Amino acid sequence: MKMTPLQHAILVFAVVGLTACSSFNNDGLTESNIQTNAAVYSCNGKPLSVLFHAEQAQVTWEGKEYLLNHIVSASGSSYLADDASFWVHQKEAKLILDDMDVIQCDLVRIDA
Repeated sequence: MKMTPLQHAILVFAVVGLTACSSFNNDGLTESNIQTNAAVYSCNGKPLSVLFHAEQAQVTWEGKEYLLNHIVSASGSSYLADDASFWVHQKEAKLILDDMDVIQCDLVRIDA
């Protein structure tokens, strides 16, 4: 899905604003961040897996792994890293990579 310049600008302002309000833990996962559950999504017919930890989400998409930090969100749960963002609400999710491609995803299953 290609974005218009206005949509792109709104997304950039939203990400920058959320980044300014969030705190990051770049130390990686610690023992206190025990895995709480895992989820598998279907995105454009391809699997996306997510391991949710206390304040982080470990997203695997097309063989690449992203460690994202939880940020404040008006609805659903949002996670952010330098090269990706991930938003999930009920059975829907969106992955946005650094090239600004928005990848729509649908929940397949949750493994608790």
